[in-house]
Amino acid sequence: MSTHQNAPGERALTIDINGATVSYKKSGAGPPLIYFHGWIGNEDSFAPCHREFARHFTVYRPAWPGYGGSTSVPDFTIEEIIEIANEFIIQLGLSDVTIMANCLGGNLAIELARRYPRHICRMVLIEVHAYFPLYFYLLLVPGLNRLLYTTLLKSMSGLNFLNLFFPLKNDEAGKRKMYAREGFLRTSVDSALDFIRAMYRFSRKKEAQYIQRYRSDIPVLYVKGGKTFRSVRKFTEHVNEFFTDLQIVSMPESMHNPVAEQPELFSRLVLDAMGYDVE
Repeated sequence: MSTHQNAPGERALTIDINGATVSYKKSGAGPPLIYFHGWIGNEDSFAPCHREFARHFTVYRPAWPGYGGSTSVPDFTIEEIIEIANEFIIQLGLSDVTIMANCLGGNLAIELARRYPRHICRMVLIEVHAYFPLYFYLLLVPGLNRLLYTTLLKSMSGLNFLNLFFPLKNDEAGKRKMYAREGFLRTSVDSALDFIRAMYRFSRKKEAQYIQRYRSDIPVLYVKGGKTFRSVRKFTEHVNEFFTDLQIVSMPESMHNPVAEQPELFSRLVLDAMGYDVE
């Protein structure tokens, strides 16, 4: 499924923040909901679900610097991306924001909530990693990382091979795997490796502190899939410690990214858990 074109009722916009031009899409009406994409995302990552949520929210779908239509930044750090996310909220004049975040985007959302909780009324966290997955270490090795990303992640043969070991969204129609391939194709090698290096540096400084001390009373809806990655299961073990106001939505029908894998079911379950009527 290609989602490059604007869907009816959505607008493609940009905003300049801290030296970067951030591309985002906007749709709907109501209180603000901002979607944080993960490692291989872009403005279109939430496209399969945006119409249902746009019935209740004004949905903002930004792309991180170097992703989608957003320009890159000289130094991609988690701290810098958090500041850009905070400025995005401030410059658009938003308040009482619902943050919805998938994969490594969930780690960014949690850190944003730690630094700037006043902006956020609720988080919907989807399949969040326990900071730095062990299987990403090879993507830190200069030279080898670029080769691996190009041969394994930007080619269908590479994805077919990885699908033997990891839940890469494979179904009988092949739509989920195609979603994964499209995400990798649209993500530049430099941007993907910058994100990995940034998350590695951040996790070395913060992971132990999070496990020991992170506590938040912001209401959290945690969405967990079925067959998923080990580091996601590790994070799930701590969600009851991290969040004092927690509701869990289980989607055993899905794998790692239910937004793309089961969009209709995801929308229905999450909106119902948030207290909204679902058509």
